[in-house]
Amino acid sequence: MNGGRLKVDGLRVRYGGVTAVEDLSLTVEPGTCLALLGANGAGKTSTLRGIGGLAAAGGGIWLDDRRLDTLSASKRARAGLGHVLEGRHVFKSLSVAENLRVAAGRASRPSEVDPLDLLPELRELMPRLAGGLSGGQQQMLAIARAVAGAPRAIMLDEPTNGLSPKLVGRTIEILADLRDAGFSVLLVEQRLEVAQKLEADVVVLRHGRVEHRLHGTDPSLPDLLHAAYLS
Repeated sequence: MNGGRLKVDGLRVRYGGVTAVEDLSLTVEPGTCLALLGANGAGKTSTLRGIGGLAAAGGGIWLDDRRLDTLSASKRARAGLGHVLEGRHVFKSLSVAENLRVAAGRASRPSEVDPLDLLPELRELMPRLAGGLSGGQQQMLAIARAVAGAPRAIMLDEPTNGLSPKLVGRTIEILADLRDAGFSVLLVEQRLEVAQKLEADVVVLRHGRVEHRLHGTDPSLPDLLHAAYLS
């Protein structure tokens, strides 16, 4: 199995005197998807940054039996924690092929999943510079780069943001493929439909704390999420 069990216990993220995340605990099992939902400023991105080592954080973080919270961001990645950042972070001056080679070269082991099998639409784009791709193509490349890095858990920050409805649908397919390949998938989203179509477990955040835990198919989720947006 490709995935590892991602466990977070009592995560705290603060920026100066401002608390972004307080006492957040979650577990993502291999072959499952957990979606963090909530209004802007609820602490969703800060949660991923804290887990990934990109923000100062307290609490415990494990990938299977390996503790990650004592490691740097780069060492967490080498230990198997993939992170697709918000904003389609790719090396724009490099080709698609070079982007994938760089990611694979930083991995501690070969990826068990070929990113081009997962995203075959990138095959014809391999010689092109990443900076010349459309926003949707760059998002596909960002996901492929994460897979090339041989992760066991993958975090994605609003992967459908700014995409056309057609590309939103394609991104949902890719996320489902990642889950079905056995990865642990932790997802930040604004679109409720993504969590629903993935049948993901859902954590609704409000002001950096867990407001609700439920399943994406729960009929009460739209109303609970709407209330969290307005409060």
